[in-house]
Amino acid sequence: MKQKIRMPFGAAFACILITIVIIVTAFAGCRYIPSSCANSTPEPQATDEVDVTNTPNVTNEPISTNPPAETNSPNPEQDAEQAKFDMIEHCMETVVSIDSSVRYNGELVVASSGSGVIISENGYIITCEHVISDADAITVYLNDGTEYDAELIGSDSIKDLAVIKITGNGFTYANYGDSSTLRIGESVFAIGNALGTLSNTYTTGSISGINRNVSIEGRPMTLLQTDAAINHGNSGGALFRTSDGSLIGIVNAKSDGSGIEGLGFAIPIDLASDIASDLINYGYVTGRPYLGISTTDTTLYGSGGFFYAPRYTFPKVTRVEEGSPAADAGIQVNDIIVSVDGQTISSSDDLYIAISGFESGSNVTLKVLRNNRYIEIQVTIRTR
Repeated sequence: MKQKIRMPFGAAFACILITIVIIVTAFAGCRYIPSSCANSTPEPQATDEVDVTNTPNVTNEPISTNPPAETNSPNPEQDAEQAKFDMIEHCMETVVSIDSSVRYNGELVVASSGSGVIISENGYIITCEHVISDADAITVYLNDGTEYDAELIGSDSIKDLAVIKITGNGFTYANYGDSSTLRIGESVFAIGNALGTLSNTYTTGSISGINRNVSIEGRPMTLLQTDAAINHGNSGGALFRTSDGSLIGIVNAKSDGSGIEGLGFAIPIDLASDIASDLINYGYVTGRPYLGISTTDTTLYGSGGFFYAPRYTFPKVTRVEEGSPAADAGIQVNDIIVSVDGQTISSSDDLYIAISGFESGSNVTLKVLRNNRYIEIQVTIRTR
């Protein structure tokens, strides 16, 4: 018979207490370990970055960790390039090609070609006087090839400018710039009917000189100088400011000769616009001395036989304006003017330039051939 071993009461109580402590400790340890692991973070490392919390003007909104959303903001360089092309295209639309025709054996024949610039939405065009002088018909071609017959509104041979007009409305026209603010080295571009066949040719360059005193076919002029490529046929075309596309000159001359390159000239738009305004409003330039006649050049032959006779050109009167200095002095249609105060005159331009050199109130002697006889007529010059 086995004998039961009985544990004393105190020892049993101690075992129970130890067991409870072990169970509680184990349970608490399991709760503590995952919590501390979840909340532990590595120590921040020192960097040279500025603490954004101390930066002025920073909001207190939380910083998003999401990647920035894609935007459709335009590329500034592409925008600038497109704006440049748009400006050039606009300027192209304002420049026209011009054919001047004369009658030969009863038919119109193109005698010269040049360029012009549209200066109003209703079809006024500024060009050079030498482009359309003595023309019996003027034809204008827009940049898109559309053809128009043009009417001469007025011309000024002293400054080599003229205004013609085509019928219609809504034409793209040039914006006047301020040629007085141009500086040497400033970028410009020219558009014109190069060689009379390459319409709306675009060339670039810069302002090479300002207020150049130049003689163009005997006419003293004060012009802009540019190294933009200028060719025959560009006369009457445009010189534009590159920075804004404004019209700052009317091309009127190119220096020719062996070894000469990069010498082109233009009439400053500040002068050209004033003359164009007078021609549109009055048909002539105000404030200038005048005779009040219209003329055409005619040829006379000297002695020596037909083949050897010298030929002379003089202005022949085709119209006398009523109430003008010429009318008051008795000048008549078909009179041929051969000299002014002893200075031989060989063309209508010569006559115009000679008269413009007198002051209002001056008495001038004109030598006139009338009915195969030379007579002298005294004329008192006035301005209008």
